[in-house]
Amino acid sequence: MGLVSRQTLYLPSPLLTKEGNEGGSLSPPAGESLPWTRSWRRGEQELSTNECRMTVKEMESTDSPLMRHMTTLIRETGPVTFARFMELVLYDEQHGYYMTGGGRAVSTASPIGREGGDFFTASCLSPILAKCLVRQLAEIDERLGHPPVFHLVEMGPGEGTLLRDLLQECHEQQASFLPRLSCILVERSPAFRRRQQETLAAWKEQGGRIRWVDDLQAISDGSLTGTLLSNELVDAFPVHRVRMGEEGFQELYVTSHDHALQERWGEPSTPELSSFLADLGVELPVGFTTEISLEAVKWIKQVARLLDRGVVITIDYGHTAQDYFAPERKNGTLIGYYRHTVSTNPYARVGEQDLTAHVNFSSLATTGERVGLTTTGFTNLQHFLMSLGIDELVRGCDQESTVVQAAAQLLRPHGMGTTFKILMQHKGLEISTLRGLHHRPFFDLALAGTS
Repeated sequence: MGLVSRQTLYLPSPLLTKEGNEGGSLSPPAGESLPWTRSWRRGEQELSTNECRMTVKEMESTDSPLMRHMTTLIRETGPVTFARFMELVLYDEQHGYYMTGGGRAVSTASPIGREGGDFFTASCLSPILAKCLVRQLAEIDERLGHPPVFHLVEMGPGEGTLLRDLLQECHEQQASFLPRLSCILVERSPAFRRRQQETLAAWKEQGGRIRWVDDLQAISDGSLTGTLLSNELVDAFPVHRVRMGEEGFQELYVTSHDHALQERWGEPSTPELSSFLADLGVELPVGFTTEISLEAVKWIKQVARLLDRGVVITIDYGHTAQDYFAPERKNGTLIGYYRHTVSTNPYARVGEQDLTAHVNFSSLATTGERVGLTTTGFTNLQHFLMSLGIDELVRGCDQESTVVQAAAQLLRPHGMGTTFKILMQHKGLEISTLRGLHHRPFFDLALAGTS
């Protein structure tokens, strides 16, 4: 699957976000809009879609071109896995949520999605994240011996805002690094690519080396020296939904009846699903439902093949295996977002609401180790920024400035800075750690499986 951006917004306020706070037990009822002054805790939300059949009212709300296409497809080919359903919802070439740009073009003061927005992402990440990331990139460049070309690959780059701010920070703080920087944006959505080109037009005009590719397959194996970066990408990959039922291990399929979508549990579509759990030492108890992202496994293998020497930085919200399969997540982590409203029904507003599931960082780490990526370390965004000197970067700034408010938002207890995690992996380097990992809230074995 090619990579498509989640449109990222940068605002210094704790609005409805896509991540949920770690360890929380309270969550809003489905369909209830949240106040704009707090984020909410999604990790333990009860999801009750197992016996879902669309009602007439719900069907009316999902009577869209994509819905009609999907019911026709199911009628012609039979039930599809939930992963296939989610892929169509998000990435259908004509009607998919991300392929249409997540709705409309937005300004830096607008939410993401259709007609006023569907959700707010980690709202404060740029330019404060860019300032810290440049420090980390400079260290990686030094460890690589200052190669003549340093590749920076951003996968799913949103509107190009983070890369724009990275380039600006390099210009101001790392002038000797900038001429060697070769940027590749991996983006298959025409809508997002247009936005990125507009955002980065000034840098292109100044001779910046920036190019676009539709997917990772367009890059030659072993051709990259530098850093491959993703920010809120992996959580948008399609996931298989599985459960341990009384009859054994089952997978969720989506079918239709009278133009309404229904769920049906059946035999797993591939042995890779049970292998995924076995590799992490996971045995699901009866009644446990969860998500498995085979796309994430495929993606990290592709990343490993492309990288000759350098570091992979994955920023997203999610859990280690131990937390992912904890009893409080017995109904999984899948959730939908529509106009600042949380939805536990993935079959409502098909193609018009975002669907997402938390990232299993243990899977990314263990798969990476098998294909040549050494795990450098695992931390959260708050500690990453602290390690890279966020306090120094905001010292002397106006306390009312966007940068200072953004830093405060990311550093507050139980905020986005603790929910978002950062996995760093390296290849072709002899390193034990990097500066961004100096302060770590997790033990070294946190990424290990559950056994």
